[in-house]
Amino acid sequence: MTVPAKPKKKSFNLRRERMLGRATEKRRYDLPLNKGAGSGFLMVLIALMTFLAMMAVAASFTLSAMTHRWSSGLENRVTVEIPATDMDGNLRDADAVNDIAAKALSILHTHPAVIDSQRMDDAEIRKLVEPWLGSNLLNDTIPLPALITVALRPETDAPTLGQLTISLRSAASNIRVDTHEEWLKDLLRFTGAMQLGALMISLVIGVTTITAVAGAVRARMAVHRADVELLHIMGASDGYITKQFQRHALILALKGGLAGALAGALAMMVTGWVSGEMGAAILPDFTLSGGQIAVLCLTPLLAAAIATTTARFTVLRVLSTFP
Repeated sequence: MTVPAKPKKKSFNLRRERMLGRATEKRRYDLPLNKGAGSGFLMVLIALMTFLAMMAVAASFTLSAMTHRWSSGLENRVTVEIPATDMDGNLRDADAVNDIAAKALSILHTHPAVIDSQRMDDAEIRKLVEPWLGSNLLNDTIPLPALITVALRPETDAPTLGQLTISLRSAASNIRVDTHEEWLKDLLRFTGAMQLGALMISLVIGVTTITAVAGAVRARMAVHRADVELLHIMGASDGYITKQFQRHALILALKGGLAGALAGALAMMVTGWVSGEMGAAILPDFTLSGGQIAVLCLTPLLAAAIATTTARFTVLRVLSTFP
């Protein structure tokens, strides 16, 4: 009885297979895309773009929170100011200011459009003007105006507010009623412009990332053009070749995006700490909500998605020019 001869195993030269771009015995065609200085440069660029995008988005969130805080705090509210001087510019003593404030409060308490009115004490007023005058200039010898915060009913219109102002001026002719409208308009205009600027920066970052990835992919395809053509001759489809570049771009983008996100998180922590240490009331609050933090955490994934999609379309476009 003759024993059948064993089938000859197909010879496998690992070095030769790698030269052809085959990574395993399953005949996967892998191009050596991770070699060269261009990969490191692209990863650093994506990290920088991710960092800038996170800072721009965080700034937009902060400006939005600041606008909401100020607008909601001033809605349906006015401030009644009793100057420390009369119409002729003569200083009023504290007793005169207190008498006028008492008359104004009596008028406000009986007016149907007023929900609540409270006079600010001198300590609160000093705290408000301290950032501009400094604590050294504030002492008991400097006359301070009387300020009354007034909460109005939501249906209060301009004619009703005008009648209230006339009634208050019966106590003192130079009483001022500040609706904060002009100041609030300026604030909303400023924050709107800043948010638009943050949006434009984000768009520029996205376009820059797309351009950089497309350029890097084209450069890689030029370097490995002979290998790509050889894969074509051996029967590799355009989709298969595209996946090689997509995977390469995805890995670089995830690495760079993660590094940029960590740097952005550190920068925001430092900024929040510095803002808290300064304790200035005019600075915005850098505290972010859970949803906003989640959006910022998605930035590296967005960078990876942009890089992968850009690599795919770039490779397919270049392959369409091959014979």
